[in-house]
Amino acid sequence: MKQSTQPTVNFADRFEHWINLQAWRLAKYWLFLFIAFAVTFVGLPYLAPILMHYGYTIPANVIYQVYQITCHQFPSRSFFIFEHQAGFCHRDTAIWTAFSIGGIIFYVFRNRIVGIPFHWWILALIPIGLDGGTQLMGPLYQVFPVWVLTGFAIVVWLLLTGIMAWQKVNNWQYYLFVLCFPIGMTFVHFTEPRLSNWVLRTMTGSFFGLANAWLMLPMLDEAFRELEAEMKQKLY
Repeated sequence: MKQSTQPTVNFADRFEHWINLQAWRLAKYWLFLFIAFAVTFVGLPYLAPILMHYGYTIPANVIYQVYQITCHQFPSRSFFIFEHQAGFCHRDTAIWTAFSIGGIIFYVFRNRIVGIPFHWWILALIPIGLDGGTQLMGPLYQVFPVWVLTGFAIVVWLLLTGIMAWQKVNNWQYYLFVLCFPIGMTFVHFTEPRLSNWVLRTMTGSFFGLANAWLMLPMLDEAFRELEAEMKQKLY
């Protein structure tokens, strides 16, 4: 009686095959999963006031408690639904909604969209930095001495300028970003403390969220395409 000559597949080989298969699936469907997460992440804070309105207080409070980790949830800086506060502030809502919309657009036009360079993404930091930064400095001026905050801003400004000089950066976007530090500090120093409004928070947050999608998603897509090709070669 002849013995079988077929090679036996041990547990280690099966486990490695399973790992490679899951990696291939993740690389193939990562964008869909990523967009689903982003949409869910921005949607749950607005489900909370709806649940609260219809008497489902326990799941609503769970959502509020979880999102306290990511957002201050100040009532004056949040939207309301059915007279109940959402679990996200204006700016976080704008950032994640714009990011989700950008992800959906990238999903549809995946092979036509090219990611923006990092120095162009820097421009998206300027509006949200000036709006949020100058608003934040008002309360801080009431806690810390003026010279402490001004000195901190000068140190940061000099540090960034030195890093750019050391790296021989020649993109004007970086210099504009660094210039915003003294401009913002001068504005806050010689004016009354300001409070941003929901329009500015929404506009600057949306601009920043779209820029994040435009920068990150093409980079991730390229990396996952390489992983998909590598895993496919191992599997087949």
